[in-house]
Amino acid sequence: MIYKEMPQEGLPVTQATDVGTKTLRLQADVIVVGSGSGGAIAAYELARAGKKVIIIEAGRYVPSSSFKEDLTDSMQRMYQDNALQTNSTGDLILLQGSLVGGSSVVDATICERLPPAVLKEWQKDHGLENLTVEDMNAHYEKIESRLAVHENEPHEINDCANIVVRGCEAMGWSWKPLTRNVRQCALTGHCISGCASDRKQSMLVTYLPWAIASGAEIFSDARVDFVNMRNGRATGVEGRIVDPDTKQVVSTFIAEAQLVILAAGAVQTPLILQKSGIGQLGDMVGRNLSVHPSVTVIGKFSEAVYGWRGALTGVQVNQFYNKDTGYVLMESGLAAPMQLVSQGELGEGDAHVRFMEEYKNFAALNVFVHDHGQGYVHWVGDPYTGEKRVEWNLSRDEFDDFKAALKSAGRVMFAAGAVKVHLPAYDLVSANNVFELDKAVDRIEYGSLGLYTLRMLAYEPQGTCRMGKDPFTSVVNPYGETHEVKGLFITDASILPTETTKHAHLTVCALSSYIVDNILLKKSSYFWS
Repeated sequence: MIYKEMPQEGLPVTQATDVGTKTLRLQADVIVVGSGSGGAIAAYELARAGKKVIIIEAGRYVPSSSFKEDLTDSMQRMYQDNALQTNSTGDLILLQGSLVGGSSVVDATICERLPPAVLKEWQKDHGLENLTVEDMNAHYEKIESRLAVHENEPHEINDCANIVVRGCEAMGWSWKPLTRNVRQCALTGHCISGCASDRKQSMLVTYLPWAIASGAEIFSDARVDFVNMRNGRATGVEGRIVDPDTKQVVSTFIAEAQLVILAAGAVQTPLILQKSGIGQLGDMVGRNLSVHPSVTVIGKFSEAVYGWRGALTGVQVNQFYNKDTGYVLMESGLAAPMQLVSQGELGEGDAHVRFMEEYKNFAALNVFVHDHGQGYVHWVGDPYTGEKRVEWNLSRDEFDDFKAALKSAGRVMFAAGAVKVHLPAYDLVSANNVFELDKAVDRIEYGSLGLYTLRMLAYEPQGTCRMGKDPFTSVVNPYGETHEVKGLFITDASILPTETTKHAHLTVCALSSYIVDNILLKKSSYFWS
């Protein structure tokens, strides 16, 4: 095995400014498209096994030394569509990282295992008997060890979270510390702007450096347009090198390989397949989109909370995580003002000034509701000049789950001593005490198909290239290989058969590890040199 000497700071990434030819030709054993958790883990394990690996990332390279702890800057440089990626009706914002390291660089660090009941559902309904609890646990344990996943210690639970604990204790409701992939957290609270201290164990500081040390190469600013095939087998990809600042195409590229792994995320991966003409067998590519939608309930307190100080995410209210209540999760964490601007919470003029004056007195609960895969991601028009569309809307049942959850979240805040609770409706709604709460929530109406009722965010789109045994109801087989094209694997959140009901990051990591293990067990079927 050949190990590269790493630079003292940053990673050796080939960027648009480094490319001086009109056409770039690349060759490797494995092409990995996407450098987030699913791609980085696959790249490292294959490079470590002696394969020549090239990672192709559409986003820019942002070294942690240039993180500014400024969400405005981060949204412009590090998020898909400048953090304004929305569904087609514009009432849901899908936040995805678009940079080397993917969403792992800008996520909130929460890591949870897949509930056994969901795994049993996958085994029973999708033919994934090979995914046993024992096998998954082995991969979870490996990832957790490498990424320093641990339960928050008392010093990692800030005053915003302590307010949530206080409210839960008063209500007699269950809560628990969150588990996060952070090593000796610096408690800056800027997780979603990128961790300047490198304490967050994102792919940028773990698996990608390890992959490079094992011989892998990374190309950023490289948008894959098509998967190339010959005789029913993937032979590589092609696309364009685009300057991230000017948006000008500086080069085209063709990358050839014996194996192709797509890990561009649950929005981009199905678009690449669709533009490549892959997935027509069961018309399943892009379907079954789940987003695990969330809203933010804000409590105002008479005392200063300074909810942005300390670790961003501290505790989880799991009182309502059951089938009867829609698998609702609530988590402490006060959004940055810029994020609230994107949701329209801050008001305008005098109302905005008052909101910001009171900001130090706020604590927040982020409420997540289980959705059921009714969305669809598709590409419309010419492969180069067309556009993506994300079709997803809140169902009536999910809306009712949200309303019940808002009442519960408001009760937590009032039980903790809140003097006012702001609710996440398009028509600004608030309650001044617990006796007003239910009526305030009931004023939020489902309206026409639930559009423009709740201000929703989603951090974890999933399910658009579902894993399963049946090629007519899934896109990849139980080992991650596409049913239609041999030598083409997917290792991102798009392969999750159903919404995980918990945060998906750790499960994506474990599945990527599982899929690569099986590739290496059968390497003679995929590699001829």
